[in-house]
Amino acid sequence: MSSKNNNQQRSKNPLQILQNSQGSIILLRLKDGTEYRGLLKEIDAYMNMILENATELMEGQPIAKYNEIFIRGNNLLFIKPDASQIT
Repeated sequence: MSSKNNNQQRSKNPLQILQNSQGSIILLRLKDGTEYRGLLKEIDAYMNMILENATELMEGQPIAKYNEIFIRGNNLLFIKPDASQIT
């Protein structure tokens, strides 16, 4: 297998992408429509994660801020790994 194919395969592993996103700003949406934007501190194999300096958003509007928040992976609808450009 060539190096190019190996790199393409690694980049398509969702958990690997998220692990590589540790220390960066992410945006995630829960199944109930609530969104959180914050610094990804930790993530595990079940996609449970800890966000630091997180902002809770409802319909795009900030409604709460948290120093640290734990999100269970089974509540996730989607994750945007690099959300540093999203305000």
